[in-house]
Amino acid sequence: MIVFDIGNTDTVIGFFEGEKIINKLRIRSLKNENSIYFEYRILNFMLENNIEKRDLNTAVISSVVPILTPFFVNFCEKFLMLKPIVVSPANSDLLMVNIDMPEELGSDLFVNALAAFDLVKSDCLVVDFGTALTFTVVSQKGRIEGVTILPGIKTAIKSLFSQTSLLPEVKLEKPDSIIGKNSMHAIQSGIIYGYESMVLGIVKKIKEEIGKPMFVIGTGGLSAVLKDISDEFDKIDMDLTIRGLYLYGKKAQI
Repeated sequence: MIVFDIGNTDTVIGFFEGEKIINKLRIRSLKNENSIYFEYRILNFMLENNIEKRDLNTAVISSVVPILTPFFVNFCEKFLMLKPIVVSPANSDLLMVNIDMPEELGSDLFVNALAAFDLVKSDCLVVDFGTALTFTVVSQKGRIEGVTILPGIKTAIKSLFSQTSLLPEVKLEKPDSIIGKNSMHAIQSGIIYGYESMVLGIVKKIKEEIGKPMFVIGTGGLSAVLKDISDEFDKIDMDLTIRGLYLYGKKAQI
């Protein structure tokens, strides 16, 4: 199986042999590129890693970038001879979606929730550290109860730099002290300590509102940045989204 997680910053392509992830490719989700940009990188990666087209019998796509979706649909049809399954939370019976407008739910959040619930079969909370920082609540009934969304770490930093002429760009490294002694130190402490406190605070408030124990799972490319609060999570799984896409494709075939 081949799965595509088309995100605002990156697209992650996962290759499965049975339930095992055998390879991953991450490419930038460049909206001003044409289909050749994506086709070349995927086909070259498959060639370098001895991934045969004939071994791929299912393709699944999750996209939060509508302008890029046709590129990957066409890639599957043209090069893999597969009609891809495109994730549609509002039309899926794999998880109930208890929000006002189910069609607004991002397909990435849906498959995250699917993978998390498949893992624990109980109340769970998925914290995804991506372009946006999201908190998705899933009940033990297999129902997505809602989502909390705020800007991701890099999104916040870009916004800060774009609005301030004199502040320097900084690496995402945690300083020893929260009290900054220079501009770089001040930004690092504000971003890292600030997001740690924000994540812990939101997780705490969600747990209080739900009123019972929840399994908390973290995912997303930037989850490693806040490593000092990793003990607050029951599990960190960087591949949660593509695992959810695999499950979506597997269950769609039944």
